[in-house]
Amino acid sequence: MRKQKNLNILTFEGMEASKAYFSKQKLAILENSWAGTFRAYILPNLPFGKLAQHYSQDIGRSTKDMVTSMGAMVLQQIFDLTDSETREHLAFNQQWHYALETYDQTDQLFCEKTIWTVRYHLTKDGSGQDIFNNVTDELIKIFKVDTRKQRIDSVHIYSNMAKLGRVRVMSHTITKFLRNLKRHFPELYKSEISEELRDHYTKEESDGYFGNSKPSESQKRLSEIGTDLYWLIEKYSVNKLVNKMDSYRLMERVLSEQCKVSDGKVEIIPNKEVPSDSLQNPSDIDAGYDGHKGQGYQVQFSETYNREDTDDKSGAPEEVLDLITYTKTESASEHDSKALSPALEQMDEREIKPDEMLADGLYGSDSNISEAEEKGVAVISPVIGKKSERDFSGFAFNGKTKEVIACSNGKQPLTIQHKKSTITAGWTKEECMGCPLKDMCQTNEGKKMRRLRYTEKELRLWQRRQKEKSPEFKDKYRYRAGIEGTNSRFIHMTGARRVRYRGLKRVGFAETMKAVGINMFRVARYLRKTGKIVDPNHFSNLFYRILVILIKIYIIISKKKNLLSKETTIYSYCLNF
Repeated sequence: MRKQKNLNILTFEGMEASKAYFSKQKLAILENSWAGTFRAYILPNLPFGKLAQHYSQDIGRSTKDMVTSMGAMVLQQIFDLTDSETREHLAFNQQWHYALETYDQTDQLFCEKTIWTVRYHLTKDGSGQDIFNNVTDELIKIFKVDTRKQRIDSVHIYSNMAKLGRVRVMSHTITKFLRNLKRHFPELYKSEISEELRDHYTKEESDGYFGNSKPSESQKRLSEIGTDLYWLIEKYSVNKLVNKMDSYRLMERVLSEQCKVSDGKVEIIPNKEVPSDSLQNPSDIDAGYDGHKGQGYQVQFSETYNREDTDDKSGAPEEVLDLITYTKTESASEHDSKALSPALEQMDEREIKPDEMLADGLYGSDSNISEAEEKGVAVISPVIGKKSERDFSGFAFNGKTKEVIACSNGKQPLTIQHKKSTITAGWTKEECMGCPLKDMCQTNEGKKMRRLRYTEKELRLWQRRQKEKSPEFKDKYRYRAGIEGTNSRFIHMTGARRVRYRGLKRVGFAETMKAVGINMFRVARYLRKTGKIVDPNHFSNLFYRILVILIKIYIIISKKKNLLSKETTIYSYCLNF
């Protein structure tokens, strides 16, 4: 049976449970720390229903408090703690007690199995993204964060898996299958798997056979493993019970990624032909490979930035709150160019879509720029790749149709033809004969006319390269570098570079909670720097104050009529409020 405290319960200001649990001096410190920020702005916005749905409302033993459980899972990832360390913080750390509104000692004592179970439910359902969206959207509303200007980037991370070469990837995959076969079908394992095959792949001392081979022997070892892999797949391809096992399907995947089979012969494909999304380790099937950064995952995220001239009267720059608005964990094999469109779509659904998005050249492909413009977003990004020799200087173009309006000499084209994405503009030879700019003209001579043939993409890329030279572009784009500092804080403050889990769902949950942590630290810093107290329960507290005033009036009137004694508890409290 689920147990969940009500965070919206009406309490008089000054009579909260924390007042009796902590001294005034300690409360002042807690309110100005990350714990105060978490308690006020993050805890009330956690989607507790995502966790509560896994427990009965009426039947069974009472669970640990749902609010404490979900909040603790968020804090575990923010501070990069093990299950044992999380248990200790829940039991003894007063910052955690204040942040989680947990003052009952029975709710502070968790066993490690409970922590594991709660985290399992949250990762399985993909609740991490809901937590991040709920908390971030509420912070944006409370602090009125300007989301019109944002910047996007990615950071490479590692899961808790070993880095394996091709020999170990293939051999460990067979080992995993044989161990599962022995566990579920011991008779088949004993009767059909030779002792030699067992010695190579299942005995502990067999690691040296494949793991310690010399570089000159690696190709020979790969061929042996490839042959064994193919034999096992063919052997159990007709056994419907065996070929349904995940480890069997993993062997099929490795064979298709690492080998070519022709007429029953297995050939190891060259390293360069192995796809980037190939299996990197049998223990983490979702990890990918990036040719520049290596194995693992990457986190895409965007953040707001506001660097307008917003100085106060004293001349000091006004403190600005920037927040991470979007985060997504994906395989390292994914290219950054595919990340922009999903990010803008999600932000559009949450009504925080930017007007301008700063990004490096990997995000600024021609197709991404065009798609973003259709969504009403201007992507400010340099053009990467080899610079084209085409030069359209001096030509005037229609902004919508991309047709030539006039040449460098001011002459309008006689004909304009469209063929797929190619545009051809033509001028008569008579017009061009006496042109003073003909030696520098970019048109080509045809049978009847001089023509300028180009594609819309060529024109767009040329125009973008011209804008890159302008002071306006440089002034805007210089703020993109600021997200590199966020990358560094994300990695070092929360331990995001190497997480303690494997698999996309688990890794994604951990990284998303770390992004929540960065926002939490930023809000706490903003409140300390500005001294502003933005109370999300302002209207509730206002209601309390009005209620107390009415009670005071009632008590004063009743006292004058001798209806109440001065010793009345509510009388004493209200007069001192």
